[in-house]
Amino acid sequence: MLPIVNHDIQDFVEIQAAKLGDAELRFIDEVAALLEPWGMAPSVGRFFGYLLLADGPVPLEVIAADLRMSRSGAWNAARLLEGFGHVRRRQAPGSKRALYFQSDNYAAPMLQQTALLVAMSSLLRQAASTIASGDVGVRMRRRAEFYLAMRDRTEAALSELSDADARED
Repeated sequence: MLPIVNHDIQDFVEIQAAKLGDAELRFIDEVAALLEPWGMAPSVGRFFGYLLLADGPVPLEVIAADLRMSRSGAWNAARLLEGFGHVRRRQAPGSKRALYFQSDNYAAPMLQQTALLVAMSSLLRQAASTIASGDVGVRMRRRAEFYLAMRDRTEAALSELSDADARED
C-alpha cells in the first residue's frame, strides 16, 4: 500500500527546492563553516544559514529537501537550534506540521552564554579558594574575573541594542 502524500506539501517542496541559487548555497555553506569552530555540526550550521535567508516560516520537509539532508537530520538540527534560541517553531494552521523560522530574539543565545560565563566564574572562584594554590589559583581567579567582565560587557551591549531597537519602533 502506498503512503498518503500531501500533494500540496510535495509540490511546495519541489518549487522551493528550485529557488536556491549558487549564491544562496554558498552563503549557507559559509554560515556553516563559521559556526563549525564553535562545535556546531555542518548540518546544523547549514540549517541556520538557510533560515537566515528565509522570509518566513518553512516546513521541515522543505528545508530538508533544499539542503539535501534527511528529515531526521533536519529535525535534529532544528531541535538543537531551537534549544539555543536561534530558531523558533510553530504549528502550521490546521495541521500538526511544524514550521521553522529564525528567532527575532537575537539576545536569547547570548543570554545563555552569559549564564554559562557566570557559572564558570563561580566554579573557578570556588576552586581557586578551596583546591588550587599558588599560580594555579591566581590563574583561576583571573579567568573568573575575565568571564564576569565578558558577561557584564555582553549584557551592556544587549541592553544598548535593545534600547536602540525600542527607540526605532
